Amino acid sequence: MLTCLLAIDGHAQDNTLMHVGIYRDKALKELMVMSQGGGTEVFIDGVRKGELMTTDGMKVAVVEGRLQARSLAFSFNSAKRIELRPHHSSGHLRITGVRPKVAERTYDGWMAITVQGGDMHLVNTVAIEDYVAGVVQSESGKDKALEYYKLQAVSCRTYALVNKRKHLADGFEVCDGVHCQVYRGHATLPDVLTATAATTRMVVVDARIRLIHATFHSNCGGETMNAEDVWSKPEGYLVSTVDTFCVAAPHATWQRTIERAKWLGYLHDRHGVNTGDSTMVQAATRFEPNCRERYLGTLWPLVPLDEVRADWKFNSAYFSIRPEGDKLLFEGRGFGHGVGLCQEGAMRMAEQGYPFTDILHHYFADVHLVDLGAIDFFRDGE
Repeated sequence: MLTCLLAIDGHAQDNTLMHVGIYRDKALKELMVMSQGGGTEVFIDGVRKGELMTTDGMKVAVVEGRLQARSLAFSFNSAKRIELRPHHSSGHLRITGVRPKVAERTYDGWMAITVQGGDMHLVNTVAIEDYVAGVVQSESGKDKALEYYKLQAVSCRTYALVNKRKHLADGFEVCDGVHCQVYRGHATLPDVLTATAATTRMVVVDARIRLIHATFHSNCGGETMNAEDVWSKPEGYLVSTVDTFCVAAPHATWQRTIERAKWLGYLHDRHGVNTGDSTMVQAATRFEPNCRERYLGTLWPLVPLDEVRADWKFNSAYFSIRPEGDKLLFEGRGFGHGVGLCQEGAMRMAEQGYPFTDILHHYFADVHLVDLGAIDFFRDGE
């Protein structure tokens, strides 16, 4: 049974481990496991059955709804659950997808494998600092400034702790995809490891000493958004701010051309706009906002820009429209929802020498950086 490690009100009861659902998008039927950095104990349905040595490999497959395991030293049929636990904290598990083929990944901590819906269900139990380092490397990649990695570390750690109930119904806490945070296992980049160690246990809290929702996006296009403009509920620390640091970045602008008739048909059918009214047509085909807005010009009924973005799969909801013959040119700014941390802006600030604390305060209003263990201390003081 999965243990709840964070109380619903945010009190840290045990913040040392994360339970991460991995390979959720792969529908794995067969994989190969190798032990690295020492032997790995193998438990079948809760009973220790052997040890996987570094010179051996174990193939695990789904056979008639159960698990079958084979190595040079042992074999097991019809298992419900397989657990792999490295002997040493420095040990790792190397996993390669066989059916379907998935490139090798290396994981810290231990692994539990079961079957759900005919596919393997893998949960990686990992120390939170190892998890944070893995997320920072997976989300940020290489060759970033050290201060940016530090910023990502405190943001990822905070996000993980706030969202530890996100997948409890699935038998784990967070997944390894963009639905939560991208996590591809063990981190190896020296600067990522340095940044994670330098910010160990640091989290971000609001004025009431609550862990914040450390949301982020690729590029805000020069202006971030208020939380309530995207998700209805306001948050005092997620407020709009002008951001000049991201405007020359790769995802700062985008363009899309759409047929005029197709666009007007969409507004009529999806939002009930009277496209027989010349005033409405004018508003629908010429739109030049001076800043981020929630709705498309003066159209009635109101047309939420976040819905337009979702329906047309635009990079952002921040765009202008102008006619070009029988087509319309959509010129957009930014990539993502625009709330919270702008990643490309933050990268630029770090490159220019800003400390990660200044970057944090640029994107999140009235927040504080504290040690995780201090949260209950401050609350008790209240």
